[in-house]
Amino acid sequence: MGALPRALIVAAVAFMSCLLAGILSLGNPAGLVIWPGAAVAMAAGWRFGMRWTLPAALGAAAWAVFHQASAPLAIAAFAASCAGPALAIHAIRRLAAWKPADHRLEAVFRFVVAVAFLAAPIDALLAAAGASIANVLPGTGGAGYFAGWWLIDALGMMLLTPAFLACCEGGVAEPEPGAADSLHVDSGALLLTLGVAAASLALHHFGSAPHGSALLFFWFPIVAWTAVRLGERATALTLLVTALPLLVVRTLQGQAGGTELPLEGSLLVLCATLVGLLMQAVAADRRFALARVAEQARQDLTTGLLNDRGLLAELGTCLVAADRPNYGLVGVHIGNFDTIHDLCGPIQALQLEQSAAMLLSRQPGGVRAARLSSGRFALLVPADTVAQVRSLAREIYSQLNGQVYKADHGSIRLQASVGGLLLDRQVLIDAEDCLLSLSDAMAIAASVRDPQLFVEPLSQTMIDARRAHQGKIEHIRSAIREQRLEVHAQPIVDPEAPLGMLSFEILTRLRNLDGAMIRPPEFLPLAVQAQMTVELDRGVIQKVFAWLAAHPVELARTHKCSINLSGLTMSDGSVPAFIREQRALHAIPAEKIVFEITESEAIRNPGAASRLVDDLKADGFGIALDDFGTGLATFEYLKRFPIDYLKIDGSFIRNLISNPIDEEIVLSTVRVARRLKVRPIAEHVHNQEIYDRLRTLGVEYVQGELIGTPVPLETLFQAERMWTSSGPDTRSAPAASAWPAPDQQLTSS
Repeated sequence: MGALPRALIVAAVAFMSCLLAGILSLGNPAGLVIWPGAAVAMAAGWRFGMRWTLPAALGAAAWAVFHQASAPLAIAAFAASCAGPALAIHAIRRLAAWKPADHRLEAVFRFVVAVAFLAAPIDALLAAAGASIANVLPGTGGAGYFAGWWLIDALGMMLLTPAFLACCEGGVAEPEPGAADSLHVDSGALLLTLGVAAASLALHHFGSAPHGSALLFFWFPIVAWTAVRLGERATALTLLVTALPLLVVRTLQGQAGGTELPLEGSLLVLCATLVGLLMQAVAADRRFALARVAEQARQDLTTGLLNDRGLLAELGTCLVAADRPNYGLVGVHIGNFDTIHDLCGPIQALQLEQSAAMLLSRQPGGVRAARLSSGRFALLVPADTVAQVRSLAREIYSQLNGQVYKADHGSIRLQASVGGLLLDRQVLIDAEDCLLSLSDAMAIAASVRDPQLFVEPLSQTMIDARRAHQGKIEHIRSAIREQRLEVHAQPIVDPEAPLGMLSFEILTRLRNLDGAMIRPPEFLPLAVQAQMTVELDRGVIQKVFAWLAAHPVELARTHKCSINLSGLTMSDGSVPAFIREQRALHAIPAEKIVFEITESEAIRNPGAASRLVDDLKADGFGIALDDFGTGLATFEYLKRFPIDYLKIDGSFIRNLISNPIDEEIVLSTVRVARRLKVRPIAEHVHNQEIYDRLRTLGVEYVQGELIGTPVPLETLFQAERMWTSSGPDTRSAPAASAWPAPDQQLTSS
């Protein structure tokens, strides 16, 4: 639009606004109840530039000539319409250049202060001077006219300026990001306001003027209700439309009750408008803050990609679309990311992740990319065939794998693996199942040889298998959470045990909802995978200690009770305190309890294992190193940990008679253990011949099916014959019937 047409439109809007304000005042002898000339000037100057206040002021001056045919009054109207708004706009913009508003409330507050304490006083001063010269209102003091003009001018700018700017797709503050702020009048607020106005008129008509005036204050909660629900543009227009009936009502009441009532109505509307503007700004800031928090919850701050929660949400949206296409889901894993981080430093690791993020973001047709965790990424793209997904995966793999990173003592070659899935539009699957299936594909890709790529279509069979697997995990989780666990025990030949006392190892069993036993090979791998072993170990310790405390006779007959601790339990720093608490609660002698730690877990986390062993030894508990030999550890670990027992893994015991290498390993282990004053225990002894050979090699501590199969703890102490430490020289090995018949569903864990 050209400058001249725009100027004519601004002047016409100012003229018509002043004309409507005069009609709204209903010939009030005290003057107008609202002055729109300055409001139009401020809106035009704010939206189009400072000089655009002049056309609005000319329109206001034209109205003054039309209304009073007074040149001094026209000059006063012109000056009062442009001087104050121009100075207010200049002040707000200079302040914003010095320090931009941090939030919408601050921007609106600056607008309100500039209007109330800069624009309105200047306009009122100029209008009062012009009216005094023109002698428009004889009998009215200059101070009274100044206060009245200040009021109606401030009301005009606070009420009309935001509404005019809303019609121009602007506002007194920056647009609210992400807000659905359409230009409309809230019908609920309008109907409530009309009801309040009608009720006030009715009360005033029937002689209850104070109650009618008080009823108008119900507009305040209507304004507040409107401001907290709507955006800035809708709030501004709704405030204007709902304020007009109140001003008309107050003017009508003023015709019979005095000239001060219309100005009181203007003051009421001004206060409510001020409340509405500020509350809308507060509500907008709150909505913006919540939106930012929600966005940050879905975004990875390191790379700017989605995080795992954001990808889940994006996948969920894509999968529920009615006309969704086929999608390809590609996962990237940098296998040696931790090594690069440790050797090259966090800066290099950060740059690596950002480079990988840029690589994924640049892929053609990519829907969204995400960083799942350190060194793990995912990309969702439209794809029709497995070949397309495989081509994309190969391209990403070729650009990532093999990159060289410099370290202080050499270089590191990047090792990447890429797994992918084709999500057919016909497959019914949710977002979580997609990510779990992608993790499986990435794990398979990491396990194959170069190139470490694996892409396949996501079939219903895979989904059903994954869901069944998750169902088993939840089943095990509920069994552990509901304490549906039982403790079994397997006896150990202990030459140090006095006659009539037993040494045994605690083995865990779970029962499902119908009471059937869950085999250890079924629940132990799932418990490890779902990281439930800490909760399981705590439940076993609590149950064993409680059972021994409830059976003092069996506790007195217990020489050593061995309890296994998982790798996660070893890394849990609160476990020693928990064990100490349970021992004190049940009054269990610490010397009767031996905790077994697995050699492979001790090697994986020697620091945590060392701290745990030291804490438990300080409390008087015994320590056994379980499955020795399976972790490919050297005898150095026997010197590092102050253990009491060394359990030789059954893989070296089962073929002891036929395999000379196994015999040599057992013999060397026994020699080192004796030198370190550690008691060796042979596991999985299943026949008399192996037992005799172990005794020849000097192994006196024996555990296995020959000695006894795992049975419930109470059944162990009810056996008629007890295998003590006398050995085959003074007592023959027990027959299979010496112990209660084992449950055919149970195996040693």
